[in-house]
Amino acid sequence: MDTNFTTQPVAATWGVDAEWTDIPGIKGMFKIGRTSTYTHIENNDFRSVVLRKPGCIKGKRLIFVPSVREWIAKQLAEQESGKADKVDPRLSAICKRANREMRKKKAEREALERENDSEDAR
Repeated sequence: MDTNFTTQPVAATWGVDAEWTDIPGIKGMFKIGRTSTYTHIENNDFRSVVLRKPGCIKGKRLIFVPSVREWIAKQLAEQESGKADKVDPRLSAICKRANREMRKKKAEREALERENDSEDAR
């Protein structure tokens, strides 16, 4: 093997943040889901670009990570300054009740499915 390289091998870089990422990357970095990400793109909160070949409908959407960080920083600043919209406690209570009801129905549905599966196994 020839060891006379004209340049040093490229070292792996760890901990360097990506400038652009895709939807799963946003989910992994910030726990912001696909629908929310597209909503933020539509509202011009996040900058994005779609890479596609000429004449193609489909492509690869990339999101500019610093724009997501800026939006999060803006949200934090608004909350800390008290300018953020407050959630009406009555609305919060309605959401909690709805979530409890949804979890209850899901548990009932899963119990029924388990019951049906055990009957089918007999």
